[in-house]
Amino acid sequence: IKDFNDPDSKFCIFLLSTRAGGLGINLTAADTCIIYDSDWNPQMDMQAMDRCHRIGQTKPVHVYRLITAHSVE
Repeated sequence: IKDFNDPDSKFCIFLLSTRAGGLGINLTAADTCIIYDSDWNPQMDMQAMDRCHRIGQTKPVHVYRLITAHSVE
């Protein structure tokens, strides 16, 4: 996480599930959040989005939620 948030980092993608990244993680280097595994608890998804919306964020954050039409979810 420290390497990803470093302004001179060569890393531009950070993959994380909403459950694994639910507590105590700041991703201020991220300006895009893609939710591909929506949780049944909406608060878990909100926490995942908030990982990018932290003090120190200098860019607008875009959130995309991937869903499938006509699925059971």
